[in-house]
Amino acid sequence: MSGIRVASDSAELEDIFGWAKHTAAGSVFDAGELGPLDVSEANPGPYRQAPYRASYRAGYAHRSGYYLRDFAHQAVGAQLLGLQHHNADMLNALLATATAEHGGWPVWALNFDGETPLAIDYRSPDEFVRELPAIFEMVELIHVLYRWTGDPRLLGHRSFWRHTLDSFVAAHDTHCPNSVAESSGLGIFDGAASYNEHPTARFREAGDAFGSQYAATLHAAALERANGDSKTAERYESVARALAWYFRSTWSRNGNGEAIVNGWTVDGEPVTTWGRETTWFMPLKGLLADDPRTEGLLADIDRLCQDPVGAPANIEALTYLPDLYLRHGNADTAWRWMRHIHARRNDPHVVQQQGANGSYPEVSFTLVSQVIGGLLGVQPNAPGQSVTTRASLPAEVSRLEAFGIPFGEGTIDVGSADGTLWLRNGTRKELDWRIFTGPRSSYQDPHLDSPGTHVPVLTLASGERRFVPAA
Repeated sequence: MSGIRVASDSAELEDIFGWAKHTAAGSVFDAGELGPLDVSEANPGPYRQAPYRASYRAGYAHRSGYYLRDFAHQAVGAQLLGLQHHNADMLNALLATATAEHGGWPVWALNFDGETPLAIDYRSPDEFVRELPAIFEMVELIHVLYRWTGDPRLLGHRSFWRHTLDSFVAAHDTHCPNSVAESSGLGIFDGAASYNEHPTARFREAGDAFGSQYAATLHAAALERANGDSKTAERYESVARALAWYFRSTWSRNGNGEAIVNGWTVDGEPVTTWGRETTWFMPLKGLLADDPRTEGLLADIDRLCQDPVGAPANIEALTYLPDLYLRHGNADTAWRWMRHIHARRNDPHVVQQQGANGSYPEVSFTLVSQVIGGLLGVQPNAPGQSVTTRASLPAEVSRLEAFGIPFGEGTIDVGSADGTLWLRNGTRKELDWRIFTGPRSSYQDPHLDSPGTHVPVLTLASGERRFVPAA
């Protein structure tokens, strides 16, 4: 685990980060630990024992494995906690399962041995849990981890992202050919279009899968540029522009902008009712960037997630909300949801075997990433030996500093206090520091560059610390 720590004039923020760091540490397994396989509520044992690979819990604490969706959401928190090797082992293990036998899908869950599919979610090579957004989130994650670590081995996953965005999408775009991937299974073992496992309609195309595909296409373009293939990068960028145009021109009721569609049924009907993930993943992944409807949609999502009738029952679903509002520059709403999630940590989880809400690992890992990547706005580019900061503190917090943030082959320290930003370069190389100067409310993917929104580069020598006025 890393020595990352924070200091703030908000004792509550310090407490939340300290709790999250300590709690996440309890979910970690080091390579070689011996443990049981296929532990779940469906298997009373006895259990086969096997040595675990470096990994951590990403999913239910009463099962012996990690999950595709949870891993994609927890990995940045894990990176910040010093679990780079664990991330690499888990990523490699999951991507290795995206075989022709599995139709290009990675399996939904692996045991902590990093080899055996978790039995409760895997019955056979053509009958295992599949939810469409996850495969695209894995493409995005490859680039996200590359931006944090600069590890060139991540570029070796090129065949996965190319197959996913080319052959896989083509194979899942047959009923309504429009370059948007489809999956219309009746249940999660048949291939579901959405992360929402209790949808109000049977989707063929869902907003969370569309949003994830769009983001994955942009991240794949960045990966291609890192690999030196500008031609393929330009092709993916063109595809992303076409997807964004299609969304804005088609995913509205009757195409006239009256209401935002969050999916299409197997009967070809648009769905505009509240869909939880199908609704909030669209702005989360940037599909509504610069769309005049965004502000109203964000307000609706906030309101509906506070409504006991419309809100998700499981705490882990709510962990996406701080990310959503931080990406749109709304620190106050994000902080309110972070406080809400932390305040519910001792409440019983909706799944009784899980125990308390706080024992669900997504809660602690994402709070770590939301403080550093969100409130402090650390946007990494380790392979380019540069970092952008977009500090966005809530009104009740005027000082937030973080020390020992893992970055590339070293660490950085970042602070925001009283109208001043500062950064210390703890790496062995020079580091370029950019400060985000765009509109605070504009959508910003923390792992994709946005040209024209940064002050001129400040170059810091190894060990140097610099202070600048906040934008």
